[in-house]
Amino acid sequence: KPIVDCPAHDKSCGCHGPMMTRGMVGWAGGGGGPDFFIVTFKKPVDFWDHWHTVWGELDEESIAIVEKIHALPTHEAGMIMLDEKIKFTLEFA
Repeated sequence: KPIVDCPAHDKSCGCHGPMMTRGMVGWAGGGGGPDFFIVTFKKPVDFWDHWHTVWGELDEESIAIVEKIHALPTHEAGMIMLDEKIKFTLEFA
């Protein structure tokens, strides 16, 4: 159950999203974004509760690519960031 209430005009909107699991793509709002992130944890991310909007989900082939990206050199800057930018494209099925 979400920690915060849905808007008064739609108490059952479900706007806070599901409990996120491996391969789900979520919106990371609040910064200079909009930005997105991909969940790579092996277990459901219950410590985030229902705080993120899920707008996509990766198939196993795509998750394998994300795991290769995880192996690239990184540094910490509030979050773990890649040392070098990578270029990619998104395709909609």
